[in-house]
Amino acid sequence: MYGSMRDVLKDLPDVGTSWMRYMMALTRSFNREQTEFLDSYLIAAQIALQAAKDNPMTLRDTLEIMQHKSTLVGKGMLATHEKMVDFAFDQLKEANEAFFNTILNNEGENLAGYLKREAEVMEAVANFPEQIEKVKDDFGFHFNTSAYRLIHDTGSFLMYQVLPIKEGVQVRDDLKPVLLIPPYMLGEHILSFLPYENKSYAHSFANEGIPTYVRVTKDIDQNDIVQNMTPDDDCTQTRELCAVLKEKHGKKVTLNGTCQGGYIILMNTLSGTLTEVSDTLITNVSPIDGTYSNAISGMPNMPHDFITTTLPNGHKVANGYMLSLGMRFVAIDRETPLIKVLDQASLHKATDLNPGKTAAALFRWLLKERVHLPLEIAKMSTCTFHQPISEDGLLPVKLYDKPLKVGDLKDLDVKWYQNYAMKDDLVTPKCATAANRFLEGTDVIESVPFPGGHVAILTSPYNKRSPVNDYFKAKDGKEYRGPVKFQLEISN
Repeated sequence: MYGSMRDVLKDLPDVGTSWMRYMMALTRSFNREQTEFLDSYLIAAQIALQAAKDNPMTLRDTLEIMQHKSTLVGKGMLATHEKMVDFAFDQLKEANEAFFNTILNNEGENLAGYLKREAEVMEAVANFPEQIEKVKDDFGFHFNTSAYRLIHDTGSFLMYQVLPIKEGVQVRDDLKPVLLIPPYMLGEHILSFLPYENKSYAHSFANEGIPTYVRVTKDIDQNDIVQNMTPDDDCTQTRELCAVLKEKHGKKVTLNGTCQGGYIILMNTLSGTLTEVSDTLITNVSPIDGTYSNAISGMPNMPHDFITTTLPNGHKVANGYMLSLGMRFVAIDRETPLIKVLDQASLHKATDLNPGKTAAALFRWLLKERVHLPLEIAKMSTCTFHQPISEDGLLPVKLYDKPLKVGDLKDLDVKWYQNYAMKDDLVTPKCATAANRFLEGTDVIESVPFPGGHVAILTSPYNKRSPVNDYFKAKDGKEYRGPVKFQLEISN
């Protein structure tokens, strides 16, 4: 016993040093997350205050905002408390074992070793931004390389061809071309998550030889046309892009939209504008009726000047920081600074301090891909989350001042492949499939459930349970095909 206590005293300097290292790393990590969160919050508050000055809220609006804020604060505090309790329980259990191993001279990790390991974990969390920065050369599209070709340029969009990067694969001109439409808010790079790690939705098409293209919105800060773009402009320019591809390949285009991009291509198709150039839709986790997304539709419906930023040239756009903060509020139980730090600590511990490129790329996307939106596009999107599809199948928005009816897809002779994520709490299965009832009894729609969350199909397209390029059996026991397999088979 005397020898054990002597060993404890001998290790005290190391224990104290490791404890200080841990606390300093925790403080660095927490301050970083808190600063990042508060920065978005203060930008949003500045916009809201200016909007309230120019367009004062009614008493009812004010009470609704206060109630929603109270709910968010309570939800965030409860989630943080629960996370802290779970974290403290796990830490105390490990610390207790290490303490008794030390004083009883048992086999296993002693107190000094335990604290040193925990310090190294928290230091890895504190230094995680370095990994996020390093992954930029692997993450997303790199249009300045030979793996892409600029095909066409409209006022608001650039269209690039995504070339195969799989050895031995050539573009097959006998297949229908596919044009990927990313969401405005989340940007195009999520579609090419880690292409050289076999984790790219765009390349899952290109690497099968499918003529694959992506529509990229020009920099909104530098382009007046983008700043003032309307849904009508989106549709008109999409038709121009599709016409180029039809002329190039001799076949009508498959439009493949992700999240908000899926809703936009549905609108464009229902307008009848694309009839001569496109005959197929693929939508990924798209909010077809946003009122079924309780996370978003439950937020207060404020006037649009509460998300508006005025650029130096006087044009108004929807502020990307404000919209990003709104999405973080939706997931406040996972987005508070302390929860994010503790989650990152768990990730680093579970992966022996090497969470890999996937985690770094995902954080990079979430932190770096915030852009402003054209105000009219933001208004359209907001409308779809607060107004449902009508009982006769009319969308709550119009194009060219004409109504858009879901049931018209059959008359337009359009096929619609629709996938949704079973564990998606942003675009719930019901939100993604809300229009299907208007197409019952037709052969228009193919609705496919995928496991995982909102971006699972984009970050893990070759998941063994649901590969995008093959058939798979879902939990309901039915067999489905992935979107790449669908595209290949409708081309033959």
